[in-house]
Amino acid sequence: MSAVAAASLDQDHIAEAVGNLRQYMTDTLTGFVQCRSLPGQETSAAEFLEGALSDLGLESERIALRTEELKNLPLYSPACCPDGGRYNVLARHEPRGQGGRAVLFNGHLDVVPTGPHELWDPAPFDGELRDGWLYGRGAGDMKAGIVCALAAFRALRDLGFQPAGAVGFNGVLEEENTGNGTLATVSALQSAIAAAKLSAFDAVVIPEPTHERMMSAQLGVFWMYVDIVGRPAHAAYMTTGVNPVETGLRIVDAMKQLEHEWNLPENRHPAYREHQHPINFNLGQIHAGDWNSSVPSVCTLGMRIACYPDMTIDAAKQLVEARIRAVETALTDSDVRIDVRYEGFHAPGCEYDLDVPAMQLLADAHRRVAGELPQPTALTATTDGRHFRLMMDVPVTCYGPKVQNVHGFNECVSVDSMVRVATSLALFIHDWCGVEPLQA
Repeated sequence: MSAVAAASLDQDHIAEAVGNLRQYMTDTLTGFVQCRSLPGQETSAAEFLEGALSDLGLESERIALRTEELKNLPLYSPACCPDGGRYNVLARHEPRGQGGRAVLFNGHLDVVPTGPHELWDPAPFDGELRDGWLYGRGAGDMKAGIVCALAAFRALRDLGFQPAGAVGFNGVLEEENTGNGTLATVSALQSAIAAAKLSAFDAVVIPEPTHERMMSAQLGVFWMYVDIVGRPAHAAYMTTGVNPVETGLRIVDAMKQLEHEWNLPENRHPAYREHQHPINFNLGQIHAGDWNSSVPSVCTLGMRIACYPDMTIDAAKQLVEARIRAVETALTDSDVRIDVRYEGFHAPGCEYDLDVPAMQLLADAHRRVAGELPQPTALTATTDGRHFRLMMDVPVTCYGPKVQNVHGFNECVSVDSMVRVATSLALFIHDWCGVEPLQA
């Protein structure tokens, strides 16, 4: 008899065990949020996760981010930060028997910049709990999800059991700007599996903040910078100069027109047919000038461009650049120079199969907790799910708690939702991996 068939737990007991971990979840998330893991500065969060995994009896492996080793991989994105000795944290529970299936929980350690701290209440890295919501940059996106996965694993252990299949926890870098952190882990896993040093994971769950829904698709995303060189002049004689900001605004208008066209109902991908505005071209940065009384010499636009899953990133770049060159051609002054460069996301979109056994079990686990099946959701963002879907072809989705103000001021996560998600994940581990008694 296999380990899966030999032991099982009652759903109510699992739910009670997770509920008893509410304080553990809020305490752990508070400490996690207090790690200021901004892009390029994730080490404090990596060390914190190593400690949390150790508390669960799991030994961590550090997977260093080495850009030179990733550059030729198909899902590589042009780096934004130096490697700087940064690393992913990967831990793997191995069962005594061989009967259970394996699952990997993948989550990112990095958080986006906060903006002015004085516009937050409470402060962005305090991790304060108010009225059932825990606040802080990264609280929702996505440290809460990682804590939910840890709590699910701990709840089973608190009941005297452990998964009868392998369970992995992967804390990664750079999800918010390249995805190269998960790319490094996937590359390492593929090498270990090919060398027969490691068995493959049978499913991947990424506990991103999906409001307790399951991801069915995600858009392609790339980052683009447009450098415009004009002709500087004294403001008193500004007509003798050429202001690159004005050219930049024309380019933004051209991008908004293309965005409008891609959002037209007849142009939408089938997965996004019901979305009113799935495609977003975001002007995230604009830098220009150094003196109020001078016509600027240079303007740089930093933009995030989205495209549908059936369009390659290279094809999207070509269409976008064509609009930029059309603006350039229409200029009356030949002194203006426009250069386009790419840094950060080069992330293709993809769709996910939620009808496979692993995803059906996860959906059923949620149903038993929430009283209804989770809604499928086609995300208008990118996630690290693409690496597992396109490079490993393993069943994968994103499923995580309810949040507010992601990437904005006063980001927060619902603790009640965290408990529900952790309970669903514990049930999923129980059903997918099976359980076996802890050794005495």
